[in-house]
Amino acid sequence: MKIFSIFLAFVLSFSLCGCYDSKEIDETAYIIALGIDKAGSSGFNYTFQFSAPLATTNHEGGGGEKEGDSKENPTVRNVVINAPDFYTAKNLTNNFLSKTVDMSHLKLIVFSASVDQNGFSQHSQFMLREREVRPHTAVALSTATAEEFLKSINPELEANTAKYYELMSLRSNNVYSPTKQLSDFVDEISSESGVSCLPTASPGGVAQPSAIQSSANGWISIGDTNIKSQKARMQGMAVFKKGQPAAVLDGNFAMIYNILNRDIKSCIITLKNPRLKDSFLSFRLNIPHPAEYSLDNTKKPCHIKISQGFDIEFFGNNLPSGFSSYDELFSFADRSITQQISEYFYELSRGCRADIMKIGDSFKKSFLTSEKFLTSSWESMFTSAEFDVDICFI
Repeated sequence: MKIFSIFLAFVLSFSLCGCYDSKEIDETAYIIALGIDKAGSSGFNYTFQFSAPLATTNHEGGGGEKEGDSKENPTVRNVVINAPDFYTAKNLTNNFLSKTVDMSHLKLIVFSASVDQNGFSQHSQFMLREREVRPHTAVALSTATAEEFLKSINPELEANTAKYYELMSLRSNNVYSPTKQLSDFVDEISSESGVSCLPTASPGGVAQPSAIQSSANGWISIGDTNIKSQKARMQGMAVFKKGQPAAVLDGNFAMIYNILNRDIKSCIITLKNPRLKDSFLSFRLNIPHPAEYSLDNTKKPCHIKISQGFDIEFFGNNLPSGFSSYDELFSFADRSITQQISEYFYELSRGCRADIMKIGDSFKKSFLTSEKFLTSSWESMFTSAEFDVDICFI
C-alpha cells in the first residue's frame, strides 16, 4: 500500500502542474464582432472584426473627433472574406494571420437584410453550436450592409470596443431598441412560425431606409429626430416571420415592445401638449410587471385584452397650461399610451402578421396537445383579432 500510495501521489502531481491547453495572449487573435452579408451566388461576405489589444491600451476614450483625426477605429482590425460558408472563411484567415483565431470574446453578430431565410437559420445555429461562442452573444440586423456597420464603429466614450458592444447591445436602458441573445433568436426562428425580432443597427453617415412609423397619438416621432454626430447606433427593430425579416418598425414601437415585456423597468415619454403649440409634457413610467394577456374566443373576431400597469410621474412643478386638473392631465397620458399600444398591436397583426409578443403561448395552454393547437389556426385568429388595451396608473 505504501508503494501504491507513493506511485499514485507521483502520478497525480503531474496533473496539477500541466498547461498543455494554455493560450498565449500575444499569439491569439480575438474576434469581437462578426458581420454576415449575402454575396450573390458566390456565398457570403464575412466581416471579422479583430481586437487590437496594443492599440486599445494606447487609445484614450472620451474625446470627440478633432479636425484631421482618422475616423477609423484604431482599436480593431476589420477583415472581409468571401466564402461559401462560415467555417471556410474562418479557415482562410490562417492564410494571412500568424495568430490563432479565437471566438470566445465574440460580443455581436450582425446580419444584413440581404441574407435569406436559410442563411439566418444556418449561421445562427452554427454560432450556437460553436464551442467558443457564448449563447448570450448579441444579434442585430444592419439597415445597410453588416460590413458598413462594423467599419463605422468608433466608440466615443469607450476605449475597449468589445465592452462597447456589450453595453450597447445587451444593456437594459436602450428604450428605442430591443435586445436579443443568440440562443433566444435560434429558438424563435426555428419554431413553426419563425417569429422573432432583432434590434436594427445603423452605420453613421449612411441614409437610413424608411421604417414603419407610429402615428402621432401625441408622441414625438423618433423618425423626425437625428443624431448630429452621425454615429453608428441601434434604434428600432426588425420583425421576423418564417425566419425572414418582414418589416422594420421605428423606435417608438420598439419602446412599446420593451415596456410590455418589461425589458426596461422605467422610461420617460414625451408627449405633445394638445392645448398649447410647441409645448411638451414629460412623464416617467415605472413598469412593475410585464403586460398580461387574456383572449375571448367566443367573439368573432376574437378579442385580445392587454392589461398593463404603470407607476406614473409628471415632470413639472405646476399644472400645464390648458389643463384644469391633474386628473385631466393623466387622463390625456392614459389615452395617448393606450392609442400607441393599440396601434402597435394592429401593426403586428395586420401589417407584420407576426405574434412576437407570444400571446399564442398563453392561448396554447387551453389545448391538450400541440397538434390541436396547430389546427386551431392561431395565426388567422391573431391577424384578424380586435385588441382591447387596459392601462392602469398605480
